[in-house]
Amino acid sequence: MKSKSFLRFPAVLATLIVSLAAYAHTPLKTSSPAADSTVAQASAIEVEFNGPVRLVRLQVMQGEVEIPTEFSMNPEPVAAYRIDAPDIPAGKITVEWAAIGADGHTLTDTFSFTVDPNAAATAGN
Repeated sequence: MKSKSFLRFPAVLATLIVSLAAYAHTPLKTSSPAADSTVAQASAIEVEFNGPVRLVRLQVMQGEVEIPTEFSMNPEPVAAYRIDAPDIPAGKITVEWAAIGADGHTLTDTFSFTVDPNAAATAGN
């Protein structure tokens, strides 16, 4: 008869593998404007990851219309990026990004925020 601790080994091993795989990727830690926030204005997008990444794509969209930004790929991985986008209009804005983590995997995601000139000004605009 196998001991109960031996039977738990596969579950512990699987949890460890999943944890290490998640750590190997470098997800988005914060953004400014923050996801799902409403801001009075925005003239830049700031993204911070849990570790150095190469940001290879950042698009600012309002519906199907791309908002011009000053994004350019940096060949060196860093954890935080600021991309100027001086012409962000009022309305719902979606930021689509892609980054290559230290493990070589490409991460992609989106977040949205709303620009409402009547909203109270908040930090991080």
